[in-house]
Amino acid sequence: MDHSDKNTLLFDKQGNPLNPDGSLKIEIVENIDQITDEDFNNPYRSVQLPTLPENVDVAIAANGRPVIIKKNVFEKNREGHKEISSSVSRMILTEALYSPNLYGQSRPISNPWYRILVKEQNKTNAVIVLDVYQCKQNVEIVGWRKIDGKGLERMKRQSAREDGQLLILSPDTSRVGGSPFRSSEN
Repeated sequence: MDHSDKNTLLFDKQGNPLNPDGSLKIEIVENIDQITDEDFNNPYRSVQLPTLPENVDVAIAANGRPVIIKKNVFEKNREGHKEISSSVSRMILTEALYSPNLYGQSRPISNPWYRILVKEQNKTNAVIVLDVYQCKQNVEIVGWRKIDGKGLERMKRQSAREDGQLLILSPDTSRVGGSPFRSSEN
């Protein structure tokens, strides 16, 4: 993609590209592999991700809204997690968005619209934080990272301190919910 016309584009206060009508300019990607290394290392666009699985959509109360990553969030995540390569970022997005086994709110008092999705694994866990504010047209990813078992335990304790919980996410949408703080994989 030619980015030579960057200077003629409109941007919001956070540096996200806008359409001529002032709405957020979003490019649709058909799969996570279409998010390029440039998106992670030198962000220039906001993207809409493939549709969430029904069980994930129901669990986080997305109500069928598309999930997006804004340009400024690509930048923020790059600066906050320099250790995460583009390929690892794609893996985190794929695992935590499309096959998580935990979901919930880790900070329901301080961030009531934020939801987390976690794919528990042996040594490191893929985590995505989403803003599901009901007045927005999209669900927005606000960050992603890998955490170890101790980090996941800290997240669970933070959640409990704020009367939130992390629940097991069943692949069956009729069984959204579950026991707090237990993994479905051993």
